[in-house]
Amino acid sequence: MATRFTHNARIEAPIETVFNALREEAFWHDRISAVGTSKDTLDAFDLTDDSITVTTTQHIPDDDIPDIARKVIPGQLVVVRTNVISGFDGERFLGNAKADAAGGLGRIEGGSEAVASDGVAVENVSGSVKVSVPLMGGKLEKLVVDHLRRLLVAEYEQLNRWTASL
Repeated sequence: MATRFTHNARIEAPIETVFNALREEAFWHDRISAVGTSKDTLDAFDLTDDSITVTTTQHIPDDDIPDIARKVIPGQLVVVRTNVISGFDGERFLGNAKADAAGGLGRIEGGSEAVASDGVAVENVSGSVKVSVPLMGGKLEKLVVDHLRRLLVAEYEQLNRWTASL
């Protein structure tokens, strides 16, 4: 059984500014530099008229992995993450994301909705974490959710800095 999570964020910029920032490849490079490690990469950045698809590879630092998890992780923890953002109508846009840990150890799946609210953007994220390790999966899922919440806070802080500079 997967562990559910939610996260809410306020981006201090109009929704159109936020969507346009997400359409800039430079934004994603900045996010990796600001939030990730020197090993993280932007693997794909694809735009259409109404969607953005971004794939990154993230290397989770050993210090961010609790001792209990290190016992079951073979080497460096590498996560491939794909975000798809679409459906911008001037008042809202949707996102969905998935992240897979190397070796099939786990998967994170989620969706989001960003809406205009009093001149700023408010985004609500929800999803689930599934760790495929017998007897320890539930405990590890809770650790992943804790890490994910810290990561989302850092990513939204970076998005706020980026949009404030526009």
